[in-house]
Amino acid sequence: MLFGKTGYVEFGYDEQIAKWAECAKKKSSRILADPAHLQKWLQCEGTWFVGVDVLPNNSSGDFTNAKLPHVFNSFMNKINLKPYHKAQLSVIFPGYPKPRIGDSEAAFEYRRKRDAAHVDGLLPIGEEKRRYLVEPHGVILGIPLNNTHPGASPIVVWEGSHSIMQKEFSRLFSNINPSDWKDVDVTDTYKKARKYCFENCKRIIITGSVGRGYALHPLLLHGIAPWVRPIEGPESTSRQVAYFRPLLRNVQDWLAIN
Repeated sequence: MLFGKTGYVEFGYDEQIAKWAECAKKKSSRILADPAHLQKWLQCEGTWFVGVDVLPNNSSGDFTNAKLPHVFNSFMNKINLKPYHKAQLSVIFPGYPKPRIGDSEAAFEYRRKRDAAHVDGLLPIGEEKRRYLVEPHGVILGIPLNNTHPGASPIVVWEGSHSIMQKEFSRLFSNINPSDWKDVDVTDTYKKARKYCFENCKRIIITGSVGRGYALHPLLLHGIAPWVRPIEGPESTSRQVAYFRPLLRNVQDWLAIN
């Protein structure tokens, strides 16, 4: 089992990971100094740089001077993935969260009190924002690019929530051809399962540091915690993480990954 009962794997310190992160961090500095990128991606009143597909890696996850570490490749090669996209550069700043443009009052409260917890790939469509399986990811790989204090908006996961989501979506899709899954409104099933996860799964904080990484099951409920200033020590300026979410070659694998 790749993800086991918890639904996530943490990778220990590896020099290859540290080298890749160092290279990505240099590119991050240039990206964050670009007014065009800031205008496009800085959200939540300046507290979150969303940075989708902005890092200039190739389809294998490599930079010119740093290949995607072997420990990640050996893990992800066990999943039938499409070539990698350009990695997301997610940067959280002190004060997160603030309301994002388009957030209703309820949406902001959910971001603040529930870490904007979600399952990736279930995108809101139309005015009513009904959710559909638009992007069937095979894994979510997070690679920290800087060291920061534990309260600096770490990622949080609901341990074991992937199993609950798998069970509920398997029931929903049981008599539907996988080629038609993208057309199925999953909103009600998703919200019911999410509520159950909040009530029954343990919320786990993953802080991460340079030279380490973590892989999440694609159905694992996860989010970003609010920024909490440290009681002792200096305040950090940001938390920077590169994320890969490669898509599956076969959508039916979305419910088969363990």
